[in-house]
Amino acid sequence: MLCTEAAPVFAASAFAEDAHGRAVRLATARLDLALSIDGADPVEWRACHLSGAGAGSGTSLRFVGDGDAPGVRLILRGDGPPVDLRALRFTADLAEGARSRVVTLEADLPVEGVHLVKSYEVSRDGYEVALMVQVTGPNAVSFMAGRSLALEIGVGRGLDPPPAAGFAAMLERVDRVIVGGNGARVVAADARDSIRLGAGDWAGFAGRFWSMLVRSDDCGGTLEPRSHGGIVLGPADGRHPTSCRYVFYSGPLETRALAHADPHLERLLFAGLWSWLRPLSFALLSLLRSLTSVIGHPGVAIVLLAVSVKILLLPLTTVAERLQEQVNAAQARLQPGIEAIKAAYRGEERTRRTLALYREQGVHPLYTLKSLVGFLIQLPVFVAVFDMLAVDFDLQHVSFLWMRDLSRPDALLPLPFCIPFFGCELNALPFLMSAVSLATVRRHRASGLTPSLVRRQRRTLTAATLLFFLLFYTFPAAMVLYWTSTNAFQLVSQEVARLWRGARSRAS
Repeated sequence: MLCTEAAPVFAASAFAEDAHGRAVRLATARLDLALSIDGADPVEWRACHLSGAGAGSGTSLRFVGDGDAPGVRLILRGDGPPVDLRALRFTADLAEGARSRVVTLEADLPVEGVHLVKSYEVSRDGYEVALMVQVTGPNAVSFMAGRSLALEIGVGRGLDPPPAAGFAAMLERVDRVIVGGNGARVVAADARDSIRLGAGDWAGFAGRFWSMLVRSDDCGGTLEPRSHGGIVLGPADGRHPTSCRYVFYSGPLETRALAHADPHLERLLFAGLWSWLRPLSFALLSLLRSLTSVIGHPGVAIVLLAVSVKILLLPLTTVAERLQEQVNAAQARLQPGIEAIKAAYRGEERTRRTLALYREQGVHPLYTLKSLVGFLIQLPVFVAVFDMLAVDFDLQHVSFLWMRDLSRPDALLPLPFCIPFFGCELNALPFLMSAVSLATVRRHRASGLTPSLVRRQRRTLTAATLLFFLLFYTFPAAMVLYWTSTNAFQLVSQEVARLWRGARSRAS
């Protein structure tokens, strides 16, 4: 869903009739919040991230809307007769400050001398909403003895991930999370026990690109998972405060917006990576944004990112190539003897003579692991760049060539029927990626290998290409574009090197 219209203009008479009765609306360029007069709970909550294309264009998500239950609601728990806060009729008073827009709603509780006041404060330039709840009146303290306020939050349908086929389903999910100074962690889907929160911890829901989180320093001591997927934020045991303050972050998983709300929230980004690998993903994200600002389009920037990373990795690539050459040379020396042993011996005798051949040639039995070391030293960059491209908020709804959305598979054509694992659309980019990979394999000439070893190596690399095709087929187009560009750069470099060696041999 796109932000195709500017947010409604705030006005002191911002009341509207809807399915829930009278409602009051607070709106900024980033947030649109509608509160029902009955219960003073949100009946609509929408966030919009404006793009650089101008006001009113960008991406939006609805956190609360019609049919979403339980949404965000205040509950009163404890001793005494139950009180349904949603049945209360509130009066509203709106005000506008320099940095926020505020609505204060007040209702009488069904107890003499006790009132409930809710105040919603919407940030003008961020995605934060502050909710202040107060139980007031001469009998408030006695009423709250043995009772406590809690906040129940559910994930709306707007945050539900779109359907995804194949391995891409791993990316499209919504998790219950806790974020704070100690990092970000996921609350297990089957968790039922209460979880104690630390001071300043945020709790809520995070999808691939958007999150709804809440923090309360005075009434947020515990998190209680609910079977329907929601959570309840309540005070620590033994506390019965008459007032609570909650701060919501309802916005994109994007560095600038998260840091504006709380620097600790940036821990949500790349949370699945090891702590030592996250800075590399942030560095690659910064490089991609710099390239985009210079070039003007993220699609071209991804191609240049692939080239830049290959150039930056040249020292490691050189090490990997030398290790592979050592493995090739050892294979070439061992091959005649190994073939003779295989033809003449079986079982333990074959193993004994093979090991004797290794000792005779001065080769360690695990010598082939040298080539694996060359791959492993480049693996962290591979993991970091793909994790970054998978969750880069700025790639949403960005088209490039025939790709309508770089954050989704390229979906060139719809298929007449759905294929298990592969989905319901024909993705062309993985075929192009595999074609470039196969061309690289066919044109590669490994020095020092016998013809039979060259054929074996090609079969291995062809099988790896097929595995990458299966892995990448349903991945977002940005990730496949990056790997296609990497392989294309490898092919071009390979051909340039071949021409250079040919020119040198002719000159000599």
